[in-house]
Amino acid sequence: MHAISFTVGSAAAGAIAQQQALEHREDFDAYRTLDLIKMGFQSASQAVDILAADPAETRACLIHGASRLLAAADRLAPGAPSANVFPLGAA
Repeated sequence: MHAISFTVGSAAAGAIAQQQALEHREDFDAYRTLDLIKMGFQSASQAVDILAADPAETRACLIHGASRLLAAADRLAPGAPSANVFPLGAA
């Protein structure tokens, strides 16, 4: 069987890492899917507001928001198969 692997940029890797950390928190189940979507929206809105003034913080907001949206999306398809993502040096 061929394993699926992806090469992702640092922002995508950061979002996935934050998503995994979020999903392993003890209070994760207290968040509704709608809460996660609203968190993602709020982070994206903040990124728009600060884009010109602070690109580094904008990036952090976008990664944070993406992690929340990924967690919400996973909840909407609980039976979807997972895929392994390998670091560039490990492939």
